Amino acid sequence: MPFAGPNSERILIHAPHGRDAEVASKLLQEAGWPTLTCANVRRLCEELSKGAAVSVVVEEALETDAFSTMANWVRVQPPWSDFPFVVLTGRGDTSERNVLAQHLQDKLGNVTFLERPFHPTTFVSVVRSALRSRLRQYYAREVLERRDLLARELQHRTKNLLAVIQAIASASLQESPGREAFFNRLHALAKAQDLIIEGAGRGALMTDVVKNALESFGTRVVVEGPQIFLNPNAAQGFALIMHELGTNAAKHGSLTRESGTVSVRWSIDASATEPTIVFQWRELGGPTVTPPKRRGFGTILLERAVPTSGIPPRFDYSPEGFSYEVRAMLTQQPE
Repeated sequence: MPFAGPNSERILIHAPHGRDAEVASKLLQEAGWPTLTCANVRRLCEELSKGAAVSVVVEEALETDAFSTMANWVRVQPPWSDFPFVVLTGRGDTSERNVLAQHLQDKLGNVTFLERPFHPTTFVSVVRSALRSRLRQYYAREVLERRDLLARELQHRTKNLLAVIQAIASASLQESPGREAFFNRLHALAKAQDLIIEGAGRGALMTDVVKNALESFGTRVVVEGPQIFLNPNAAQGFALIMHELGTNAAKHGSLTRESGTVSVRWSIDASATEPTIVFQWRELGGPTVTPPKRRGFGTILLERAVPTSGIPPRFDYSPEGFSYEVRAMLTQQPE
C-alpha cells in the first residue's frame, strides 16, 4: 500500500448499541486489519482526521444532529479523497429507509449499504472492496504529489533559465539599440512565469495577467472581462502582449498625457467552434495617432504571441486613438 500515514489502514467502527461493534471488530481483526471503535460521531470525526481507510457505521447512529459534523468532514476532504463508508442497515425496503439511504449517499458520497444480520464472509468482502478503493485513492494522491513536485521543479528551472538568459544578454548586447526592449520583454515573461507558478504550473487568470502588467498605470486603465483561466502558453503570450501595448501607450500613445486612458476588455466568443477569447485594447485622449512607417518586432509579437482562431489581429490607427483586437484560441496547442 502506498504510504499514507501510520493510521492509513485502520478501520473505524461506530455502532453504539448492541453487539454490532464487537462482532464487526472481531471479524475485521481476524481478516488482519486494525480497528478502532468510536463511541460517538464526534470521536469518529476526530479519528477520521487522524487517518483511516474505511469507516463502518450503523444507520441509526447517523439519525442524529451529530451527523452534520461527519457530513462537513466529508465535504472538506482533499480533492483526491473519496472516503468509503460501509453503513449497516436494518431489514426492510420501506420508502422512509430509501429516503434515508439517498440522504446518506448525497451527504457522504462513497457509501456501501449492508443489511443486517450479515454473513461474515459478505461483510469482510464488502470492507475489502472499500479498502481497495481507498488504496487507489492513496495511489492517486502520490501521483498528484509527484506531478506537483515535478511541475514546481520545472517552473523553478525555467526561472533560473530566464536569469541565465538575462545574464548572457547583459554581457553580450552591451549598449545595442534593442537592449532595453529585450530586457523589458524578458522581465514581462518572468512576471508571467511567477503567476503560472502561483497557479501550480497550470496557468493563470486573465485578470491577473492584465493587472500584473498594467498595475503601475492605476485608474487610467479600465479593465473589464469575465474570469478566464489561461493555459501556460496563453498566459505567457498575453503577458507579452500586455507589456508591448502598455509600453507603447506610455511612450507614444494615450498614457503620455494625463488625460489619456486605456480600455482593456475581453469576452468569450460563444459562436466559435473552439473556446476563443476576444481581447480588445482601446486608447483615448492621447496625441494624434499615425500609422508606423515600418513593421517592427513589436508588431510581429502582437501578431504571433497567442494562437489565433484564423482571423489575424486587427490594428486600428485611428487619429483619436490606437486600438488592437485579437481572437485567441484557449485550447492548449500541440508543440
